[in-house]
Parts: sequence; C-alpha cells; structure tokens
Amino acid sequence: MSDFLKSVWPNYLTKQRVKDSTRASWESMTQKWIVPFFGKRVLDEIEPEEVGAFIRDLDSKGLGPKYQVNIYSILRLMFDVAQLNRYVKSNPVNPKIHRPAMERQKKRFWSVEQAKSILSAVEFAYRAPLIMLALTGIRVGELLALRWSNVDFLRKRITITHSLWRGKLQTTKSEASDREIGMSDELVQTLLEHCAGSNFKGPGDFVFCQADGMPMDPDSLRRHGIYPALKAAGIPYAKRASGCHAFRHLVGSVIHKETGSLKLAQEQLGHSNVSTTGDIYVHTDDDQMNRNAEILGKVLGGICGRSVVETGQEKGIVK
Repeated sequence: MSDFLKSVWPNYLTKQRVKDSTRASWESMTQKWIVPFFGKRVLDEIEPEEVGAFIRDLDSKGLGPKYQVNIYSILRLMFDVAQLNRYVKSNPVNPKIHRPAMERQKKRFWSVEQAKSILSAVEFAYRAPLIMLALTGIRVGELLALRWSNVDFLRKRITITHSLWRGKLQTTKSEASDREIGMSDELVQTLLEHCAGSNFKGPGDFVFCQADGMPMDPDSLRRHGIYPALKAAGIPYAKRASGCHAFRHLVGSVIHKETGSLKLAQEQLGHSNVSTTGDIYVHTDDDQMNRNAEILGKVLGGICGRSVVETGQEKGIVK
C-alpha cells in the first residue's frame, strides 16, 4: 500500500487534475489514518474484514461521522484505482457494510434579521467583504480571489474566475463555479467606498487585501470579523454554521423564497447540480411554513367534511 501511495496514487490525482486544496486534505487524512493501518499491507491481500476493522477503529477514536465518511470515501477510491491498474482483483471496500452511518442533524442557518445584526455589528475593516458575502453568496475563496478587474461597476457585474487557497490563486471548484453574477445598488456603493479608501486599486490588485496588498486571510475574516460581530449582536455561535459559508445558505434560501426558483439559486451559488442547492443550501423559514399551512387549509380545508365541533354538537358531546 505504501508503494502504491507513492507512485500510482499521485499520478492518478495529477491526471484527474485534483485541486491542490483537495489533495492537501486527502493527504492529511491518508497519512494520519490510512497509512498507519494499511501502509505495510500487500494490496491484494487486504480483505473486507480488515477494512471493517479499520472503520471500527476510526469510530473507536471518536472521529465525527462526516470525517469518517471522508476517510472511507478516499480508501474506496484508492482501491478503485488499484483495481483499474490490476493491482487487486476486486475492491474490498463495500459501501453496504463499510460506509459509516451519518447522523441526521437539523441544519442551522441565519435569518435575514440575524444577518442584518451581524453586518451592523462588524468592525469597519471587515464590513465590505462581509456585505459582499451577504449580497452575493459567493464562496470565501472566490471572495478573496477577486481582483478589481473582476468588478464591472458600469454593468453591475462580478466575474468569478478563481479561488484563493493558502494565499495562492487556483481555478474555481467546478465549471459551474466560473460565473458572472449581478451587483445590487447597495453592493456597488459599498465597493466604491471600499475602493476609494484602498491603497491597491489597480486591475490586478486584490479587492480585499491586507496592508501589504496580499489577499486577506480567511481565518482573520472569521475570527476578527464574524465572531466578534456574533457576540456583539447576541447571536449564539454554532460549530460549522457560523462562518463565512453561512452566508451562502442565507443567500440560497432568500433567492428561493423570493423567486421560487431553485435554478436561480443554483446559478448564483455556482453549484454543478441543482440537487445540492435544494438539499443543502435552501432552508424554510417560519413565514414559508405558515404560508404552506394557509395554502393547504384553503385548498384542502373541506376534505374532512363537517368540522369536529359541528359533529360533536350533533351528538351532544359539545355543549
């Protein structure tokens, strides 16, 4: 396995043009979990029982379900590649018996009122980038990769062509992520004011940068921008639901609520599949649930015939 991971596997990742950010994440999980368990094993001698023991070992170490699934998925892909290269006759990783179970968790998301409170409370240095996240729903990597050449004030358009990872520009997440989105008048005004106060406003300069012109750090945006604003606004912090990505859920939900179109939300967020938009990024608020109830009551209100109260009165139950 260790020989395979040093030769065939890297060649596969390069040929498939797996992004540096993804490769780094996979490499971390591989070296921390897969290599210690399988590194010295002969590939075609690894049996399903051994894979099962590996999955149980992950669970015993208290790893989160999603993290376990990520490791499982990488291991399964590795054996798929090994099988295609005829290093193994069959893949010992079986989804029916090995895939870790995912716990169902209710997704938390910010309301429009909460988002307004956050933007009102955020420090001035981080106000413009957070306003852009809230009014566009773009990924934080796409936000920090923006240069002034990507901003067209006359047409009120933003062209997304790159993403930023560890301070370096790379291609966007997918073909659908390369897109053009509109700017509201509020966002145009915010960016004009931000540009006026910036020392870096050339076509190739980053829109949101540090004092030396280098792109803003995403951790700084979260720790010094969002988190203090949450505290000031009295909004509880939720793990994995209170960072820059939370604005994408907000934007997707607002677009769908106001337009009824998942397609528009998909295109705005840059998803390859509309199912991702609908299943993960669009949430229902109280107003929509009340409207659903009103619609059903209006259309189907007579489906049960006479009311329970009327029926009870006829039988002498209600006096």
